[in-house]
Amino acid sequence: MTQTTDHSAPSGQVLDLTKRLPPEARDHLEQAARDQVRASASGLADASTGTVKLSSEVDGEPFVIEQRDNERRRGLKALIPASLTNPDVWRHRGEVLAHAAGYHAAHSPVYVWRIAKLSSIGLYAELKSAAGYLLVTEYGAMIDEAKRQAKKQGYADNSDVAQLRAERKQIGKARRRENLTILSATGFTSYTAAVVGIAQVWGLAMAFPALIPVIGVMYACGARELRRRGDEYVVFEPTALDEDAPLTDAQINRALRIAVPAFKEDDEIQLVGLIQKADINASQCVFKLPAHVTVSKLIEKREEIAGALQVDENWLDIKQDGHPTRCSFWIATSDPFDKVRRSPLLGQTTPLDLWNDGAPIAYNKRGETRRLTIRDIMLLIGGATRTGKGMALRNLICALALDPRINVRIVDGKPTGEHLVYAPIAATMFGRERNRLDFLLDAYEAEIERREDLLASLGESKMTAKLLKQLSIEILIIDELATYTRKNVPGSAARMARLEFLSSVGAGLGVLLVLATQHPEVEVISAGLRGNMTGRWAQRTADADGTNAILGKGATGRGMRAHDIPRDKRGLGWLDMDGIAEELARSFLIDEENAGEASEIIAVGVELRRAAGRLPGQWDDPIEAYLVQMTGLTSAAGGSGGRGKPGRPGQAAANATVLDVLLDMFKDEADRVPLADVRAAFAAWNPRRWAQAEEEDDATYEGRFGKALGALIDEQLEGTGVELEPKRWRAGEGRVRGYLLADVQAAVEAARKIRN
Repeated sequence: MTQTTDHSAPSGQVLDLTKRLPPEARDHLEQAARDQVRASASGLADASTGTVKLSSEVDGEPFVIEQRDNERRRGLKALIPASLTNPDVWRHRGEVLAHAAGYHAAHSPVYVWRIAKLSSIGLYAELKSAAGYLLVTEYGAMIDEAKRQAKKQGYADNSDVAQLRAERKQIGKARRRENLTILSATGFTSYTAAVVGIAQVWGLAMAFPALIPVIGVMYACGARELRRRGDEYVVFEPTALDEDAPLTDAQINRALRIAVPAFKEDDEIQLVGLIQKADINASQCVFKLPAHVTVSKLIEKREEIAGALQVDENWLDIKQDGHPTRCSFWIATSDPFDKVRRSPLLGQTTPLDLWNDGAPIAYNKRGETRRLTIRDIMLLIGGATRTGKGMALRNLICALALDPRINVRIVDGKPTGEHLVYAPIAATMFGRERNRLDFLLDAYEAEIERREDLLASLGESKMTAKLLKQLSIEILIIDELATYTRKNVPGSAARMARLEFLSSVGAGLGVLLVLATQHPEVEVISAGLRGNMTGRWAQRTADADGTNAILGKGATGRGMRAHDIPRDKRGLGWLDMDGIAEELARSFLIDEENAGEASEIIAVGVELRRAAGRLPGQWDDPIEAYLVQMTGLTSAAGGSGGRGKPGRPGQAAANATVLDVLLDMFKDEADRVPLADVRAAFAAWNPRRWAQAEEEDDATYEGRFGKALGALIDEQLEGTGVELEPKRWRAGEGRVRGYLLADVQAAVEAARKIRN
């Protein structure tokens, strides 16, 4: 007898296969089934009943009703094109409408004349047509033809002519009695009487609106008459083609048809989104080109497109945006580099990460910040004198100051003292001392070997971000390379070869090089050294050869004409470096001369480096130690006085006194220094304290300077019994006041003894 079961299967026992699943698989299956039920109609209905649970009680549950509502709201928002919610798009549309309103208002007298002329043509045509209909003028031609035939055939009577005249009279009489004719005449006279009455009672001003309907009708009749004749006519000018009109797709289409041969008359662009307002009085858009026209063809014809749009070539920017027929188009209505932009470093109080984020050094025509990532860059900055190379370096060095992981070493080959403001953060800084540069290159070669050994021991092939805690980045900046590498300079060939070696192997080891020169010819920078400079920035050059010497052969042929940069655009140049396309860019403004902005940034850098233990003198610097070993003098923080002149070790720039600055002025066996040179040196040492103010005349400045300097000297010599006063001596035909070397040395020694 078969045992009964409690299930409906025809035979056998039901097996629960889920019990054979692993616990993880069974839990996953149960969760999937629960989610499926909750997503059904019954599940949704059930979710609205029962006991309310707190959020802490449902943590981990994947199904939340509120999420479905949020997704629904996001879905509705996704249906609205992003361009319609972009405020820049509406700003541009507002400009288009405002321009159209102003343009049409200015041209309204022309439009009134054209409408009046067209209406008069319509009135004349309709009156002529009405007269012809009522007077049956079409019979006139037939009567004339009948007369010619009778005369030609020699008929004595004019029976045909008489018959035609009788028919015309009969038809004309019938037409003039038609209901339409009578109603038209009645309406015309009534309308005329009404207009005259309005004018009589309320004046001509009120009568004009009553004439608008008839003017409109006559305008339409005139337009029909001109179309019948085949004459072209224009009443309202297209505002989009006006010279000052905001950018529209009609403008772009017309310009491309004029400038790009491949863009045919029936070709049109397809806008991706809407045209929107951009920065610096500009507009931008993205559009698709016909399949047979690529963005590269537009770039080749950039000058012609600019001409068709009636703007300067530098006011136009064309880039490929994705595939070859998708174009990013940007156009300015004024010079995008006309106004100089302030550096984003101003107000910066926290450290920068130049390895990842880069140093903000310039802005392009679109107003986008261009950043130089301090990883493996070798940078060459070239251009004629007074073109902005110093401002380019100022942007770079100020950014370097705010990253304590970077050791900045500056070799200044110019006599101006332009870089003295950076002395407090400079691991090494000195001026035109060729032998010291040779020692510095010795130290760099030793540093490269040390880094190679360290990377090998760590199993690394090159410098990486994780090694920045163990290895700081070394960056050597040489301003005016010609001072050290020109052919007539002793040791220039060997120096050039060593710089070339440094530029070829240093990048992967975190040892970087920045060179600036106004003499980019081969005798100043060799082809090998130039080839290793992965980044190039050409300020205004004297000629095309100078441009090609900096940016490489064929640069001018690719449109990078640095020699065409206007003289009044200092800091503007062609950038060509990794991560940055070949483009015009202008240095940010950091105004040190009038506002002391570089000093403010450097002061922040000093505090950041002090907190990180990376201020000159706070850490063991093998490179500077080697220089001290070889010369007995230190150039850390610009040497004693921070004036870019090596001094005695242990005397930091911040601790330098006015006596130290005076003593450092004597060079090349000079035994006296005029006061004019003293004022210039002190102004370079501390411009904010010692430089002449803009509104200050020479006499006032000299008096203030002498009084302040004398007071400080007396303060430092207090208790020594020694006095230091300017002396006079004869120079040429006049007499000069200044300081004698022996007097300054005696004062310095006396001050040292009393301090000790």
